[in-house]
Amino acid sequence: MGWLAERTDTLGDTVPAGRPVLGYLWASPNTLVGLLAALTVRARPAGWRGVLLLEGARGGVAWVLGKRKFAAITLGHVIITNKPVSDHLLVHELAHVGQHERWGLGFYPAYLLTSLRGYKRNPFELAAKRLANAVKASGRGAG
Repeated sequence: MGWLAERTDTLGDTVPAGRPVLGYLWASPNTLVGLLAALTVRARPAGWRGVLLLEGARGGVAWVLGKRKFAAITLGHVIITNKPVSDHLLVHELAHVGQHERWGLGFYPAYLLTSLRGYKRNPFELAAKRLANAVKASGRGAG
């Protein structure tokens, strides 16, 4: 992503620096949704670990996130946040990128169906939380 600014982090090699090519292909319809959502916000895009990051975005989807008391959303290989966020939260969102890569178009209906039991009981959220906490416990991604 040479034409984009790069966001730095303190994660070292605890999470991959890039994404698998097949993951980009399989999740490409989801990423298209993310790119369309990105068009609704005002933010300077940055490349981060193989994804497009719009950190501290305003308007559009970022405004909706704030109204719902969320800080970030991941749509394919696009992460949109409504404020500057910690490496810990970005690892959580990167876990969702991996879920998009594994589930492809099935991710959205699966995520919505499993959310019927509540956000805090959603297995996709629990898995992302586990990864972020494991990275944090390793001494990386706390900030």
